[in-house]
Amino acid sequence: MRASTLEKILFIIFDCIANSLCFLLFFAKFELSVLAVLLWFLMFLCTGLYRRWLLDSRTAQVLHILKVVGAAYILTMAVLFGYSKLDIWAFLNDAKYITGYFFSVWLSVSILRLLICKILRLFLNKGWGADYVILLGCTNEAREYSSLFKDNPQLGKKIIGVVEENLGLVKTFDGLPVLGTYSDLPNLIKKNNAQAIIIAHRSNSEKKINQILYWVAHLPVRIYLVPSLWECAKNFKTSGQPTIVHSKELQELFIMNLHPWQATVKRIMDIAIAVFLLIITSPLLLLTAIAIKLDSKGSVFYKQQRVGLHSRQFTVYKFRSMQSDAEKDGPQWAKRNDSRITRVGKIIRKFRIDEIPQLLCVLKGDMSMVGPRPERGVFIEKLRKTIPFYASRLKMKPGLTGWAQVRHHYDNDIEDVKIKLGYDIYYLSNASILLDIQILIRTIYVVLTGKGAQ
Repeated sequence: MRASTLEKILFIIFDCIANSLCFLLFFAKFELSVLAVLLWFLMFLCTGLYRRWLLDSRTAQVLHILKVVGAAYILTMAVLFGYSKLDIWAFLNDAKYITGYFFSVWLSVSILRLLICKILRLFLNKGWGADYVILLGCTNEAREYSSLFKDNPQLGKKIIGVVEENLGLVKTFDGLPVLGTYSDLPNLIKKNNAQAIIIAHRSNSEKKINQILYWVAHLPVRIYLVPSLWECAKNFKTSGQPTIVHSKELQELFIMNLHPWQATVKRIMDIAIAVFLLIITSPLLLLTAIAIKLDSKGSVFYKQQRVGLHSRQFTVYKFRSMQSDAEKDGPQWAKRNDSRITRVGKIIRKFRIDEIPQLLCVLKGDMSMVGPRPERGVFIEKLRKTIPFYASRLKMKPGLTGWAQVRHHYDNDIEDVKIKLGYDIYYLSNASILLDIQILIRTIYVVLTGKGAQ
């Protein structure tokens, strides 16, 4: 088990124990303590206290806990003051217990977390639980990072080998095995369960980085660049400050800039909106199914394999809007005024009614309400060879709607795909709950006006 996984499990367990004991100490009500523990867990989860803290400053973690507990304390005191109906003595009597309770929560949670991190760092020093990292390039910068992680095992990263484009007779580098070439990366990452790669090759060509991203952008692996390569990657380097590792900097590519609490809220919104829409559109769904059946031969629905987060395959469901033999000549994009589209299909595509069954995919967790549209594997394979870093879309969970969908029309050709990729990468770098809400509101306008449909 990785140290980061064990860290999260231990944090949850001991946070719950500490919060429960503190509540019982001051209020001695077991039933209410269960509710209090649940509320603290949700609050800690939404405020990022269950992300990885092992490699961060101890002071930063303690202050973050203080900030969360302090905000909860102020809110509780405000509610208590209102409940006391201006009886200042009753308020002060209750306030001393509330103050003691919140202080004990902050102190006990902080001490236990620091103790857990201390123990896990000892394990890391013994070589247990580290994240596996692959270096790209036999260069001086690669040697520096290799030495850094080798000399500081408490950082939780272990270089397992090097990948070099021109192997030649090189078998080892700085005591590390040369594992293969760039084209071997997908297999090497899966085989060695690597969590990250560090690009440190000699070439400062953007084209060369594009070639590397062709092999790895779609995989569940973190991608870092050394400082000398930042300039050539400026066109696709996502926002965010460089990661500082013992005074050395690394820039991560394709970061999903969504705070932990926002990711939780986003999933809750997905489920709530999907259930709500399925309920209120149920009469429309029934009428659509009848119309499709009467209009043309074939099934009402069609299902298709699409590629989702980190290249995971899943089944997508839609109302059939084309003739049942529409792809007898093989997969192809829909065109403007496409003759394969049925009469009912034109209507349901115009108002996006054909997409509604995909709400089931949202409920299953294969899709989100907002994200890049899921594409078919056959098209992804073609597009990632043609369009630089196209596969970076697979760093995000696909969505029913997205920034690209409300800003651009259906794909008609490769140029449309390039334009929409730019919007998808913008969403990756700027993802937030507010942006999701904006996209959902724009989607309502698109649906009601039929804008961009074909």
